[in-house]
Amino acid sequence: MLPTLNVFGLTIPMYGVMTAVGMLAAFLLLLKTSKYVRFTEDQILSAALWAIITGFLGAKILYWLVEIKQVIANPHYLLETLREGFVFYGALIGGLGGVAIYAAKHKLPYLAFVDLFSPSLVLAHAFGRIGCFFAGCCYGMEYDCAISVVFPQGAVAPAGVPLLPTQLMESAFLFLLTFVLVRLLKKEKTFGVVTSWYMILYGAWRFAIEFFRNDERGFVGALSTSQFISIFAVAAGILLLILVTKKVIQSPPIPEPVEEEKPKKEKKEKKSKPGKEE
Repeated sequence: MLPTLNVFGLTIPMYGVMTAVGMLAAFLLLLKTSKYVRFTEDQILSAALWAIITGFLGAKILYWLVEIKQVIANPHYLLETLREGFVFYGALIGGLGGVAIYAAKHKLPYLAFVDLFSPSLVLAHAFGRIGCFFAGCCYGMEYDCAISVVFPQGAVAPAGVPLLPTQLMESAFLFLLTFVLVRLLKKEKTFGVVTSWYMILYGAWRFAIEFFRNDERGFVGALSTSQFISIFAVAAGILLLILVTKKVIQSPPIPEPVEEEKPKKEKKEKKSKPGKEE
């Protein structure tokens, strides 16, 4: 594995590199797919900025909630883990909340925004999971098969034993889901359908793949925290799909961008020459 990358003597974590690559890829995809949903570039960039900030906060806060016992026992743990330890569902909930705030503030259709952002979010997540593989976190159960990987000494994952590469398995699924959601975004005219299928498909996948992971995670009874949240994600996705397809929830149309009127140039009056009438 390659947990870090050395560039001119500077050590860069591969997780950070893949996160940056994912954000760049997501931004490029967002610009490409924006033609399917008629928002202005300024609106998209502003909503994306809100999503990044609140998504980061959500991922961090949910991680601390999962590790609440550790936080209570050692309050300094908050500062110690400020740069590490993030939970995807926290980022998702926080990011959606940020977009909701922006949409409400500017009276724009929320579901249209979320539909547009969904494929890009999935693409960024796919690259992030590759970063998890390089870092050795989010590893799978011990199992010897054709796709098993063995991590070296010093990795987060147990070294010297064959493990299922659940990070790469999820990454492959997410790349496929990105393609599916882009196709849906291109064809579907009802706002909310793309978001619904994202919640249903990813929620079901995440619930299943969690059974094959063996890293340290929070649990709610017999289920991992992510499995517990996935149940609600799938249920919410199914409910939203029914409501938007039955027209119970109808997203308002996207307002046409207002073009600023250019000031008209005043015609200069011609001065009459002396001795000549006009």
